[in-house]
Amino acid sequence: MFDQVNAQIQKSLQPLTELAAVNAKTIEQLAEKQSSLISSLISDGASFSNQITQQQDVGSMINAQKTFWEGVQKKLMDTGKESYELIANAQEKASNVFKESMQAATQTTEKDPEEK
Repeated sequence: MFDQVNAQIQKSLQPLTELAAVNAKTIEQLAEKQSSLISSLISDGASFSNQITQQQDVGSMINAQKTFWEGVQKKLMDTGKESYELIANAQEKASNVFKESMQAATQTTEKDPEEK
């Protein structure tokens, strides 16, 4: 009897376990993306600082600054798009887990009382 109750509890908690795994993986991936972005921006900023001090005229300084900010904008946009895709995929997985658990619950409740 105890084994049956334990099995039922584990089965009922399976969707929560799956959701927790999806969330943990998504958070880990987002953290990696953000960490990579920050490291890249710091590196690019240091490189830009070195480059801008070597410029001799205002025109070349403006061009260097323009190139730097275009690079920053591209990196921010790319990271934003990738982060959005990660979150959208996690949402889809969570939705599938929820649908599957609701279908399983519906099937369990539709069984004849004698089969339970």
